Amino acid sequence: MTSVHIVGMGLAGALASWELLKRGAHVTAWDDATGDTSSNVAAGMITPITGQRLKPTWRGQELMEQASRTYEDIERHYGVVLRRDWRLRRVFRDAAMHDWFRRRFDGGEFDDYGVTEIHPGECDGVGYPYGGMKHGNVVTIDIPTLVRAVRTSVAWTSDPGPTSAIVDCTGYRALNDPLWSWLPIEPSKGEILDVAIPGLGLDEILTNGTWILPIGDDRYRIGATHDWDDHDPQPTEQARLYLLESAQRMVSQEIIVTGHRAALRPSTKFKRPLVGRHPHDHRHYTLNGLGTKGALQGPFAAAQLAACILDGVEPDDEINISRWHQ
Repeated sequence: MTSVHIVGMGLAGALASWELLKRGAHVTAWDDATGDTSSNVAAGMITPITGQRLKPTWRGQELMEQASRTYEDIERHYGVVLRRDWRLRRVFRDAAMHDWFRRRFDGGEFDDYGVTEIHPGECDGVGYPYGGMKHGNVVTIDIPTLVRAVRTSVAWTSDPGPTSAIVDCTGYRALNDPLWSWLPIEPSKGEILDVAIPGLGLDEILTNGTWILPIGDDRYRIGATHDWDDHDPQPTEQARLYLLESAQRMVSQEIIVTGHRAALRPSTKFKRPLVGRHPHDHRHYTLNGLGTKGALQGPFAAAQLAACILDGVEPDDEINISRWHQ
């Protein structure tokens, strides 16, 4: 039996463990992270259309199908609920965003996503000065529940003894490891607010770049910021004010802050995961760089990692770490 030790048990480590376990490997794991991590703070949102230019996400349909299978399998195996399906309403921030929408909508790029246009004005109590759009195929994944479930299947130890492979899933902390410091990880600080908004009655995700996510009983989460320069994982007043102001542009009800959290994401500028075997120390592997799209890209990356370790198959060229080693 192949024995694999996972270092780092956030989303990346949990998904890597799951893929290896289901293929019969013996998995041990260890994580010495303290405080809030990106896996604890993240909303776990999967959406097929992202960004100012409303671009369909990279390999969206393929990755969505794989992610759905993976999360459904984990739910069945552990008897937990991870997925929730949503519709999302997007408020365009400016005329340029509306122009991108028209270009992509008229060009058929949104045909698979059930997109409908929201014309300028007010809709369901929300103002759309430049119009907006609405679509389904949006999912949130309960990442903390996923991590807790998978942890029950691995042997928890900092000293696994002889193993066939050691997998680094430590996120931005890998930059402090000489073995992995060359990876193109660029930490991105994200902050979110836990809030109450009495009387809003929102049952869809609402976003203008800042999203408002219902969690029940007039409670919501508002997020998230993206700061490439501040690497102190502590909440800031600047981010709190920014999120509140952005959310208040969409809703008129009073927003009452009940919590404020921050963490550093293991982001990359090219928005792809990082997967593969170390070019010199062939017992060491990594799965990293999940960034803001981890819930979508993580299952694909984890399956690629398992095939690399167990079958000797090189990961997909677009995520293979070999392209980054000098």
